[in-house]
Amino acid sequence: MDGDVRIAEALGGKVSQLVDLYEKEKENVLLLKDTVKRLKERIESLGTEIEDLKDANRKLKLAVAFKSRGDASDAKKYIDELVREIDKCLTLLNR
Repeated sequence: MDGDVRIAEALGGKVSQLVDLYEKEKENVLLLKDTVKRLKERIESLGTEIEDLKDANRKLKLAVAFKSRGDASDAKKYIDELVREIDKCLTLLNR
């Protein structure tokens, strides 16, 4: 009978350790989920920033192309690119 009590106490201790480990891992999972959420938001923010910078870069290229009087071919190429982009947008809107 005394052996059964010791086995039960040992088993109870192991279960308690297991529950503690479970709680720690549960907290870890919550922290990792929060980190993933923040990183996804950051990625989205950086994606928006990249698009804004690309747009600003296009505008600067256009301004430089129009400013330089000797090289009108860059301006024409850029205008053609803008027209193609507008056509794509119109096609998408008409669907």
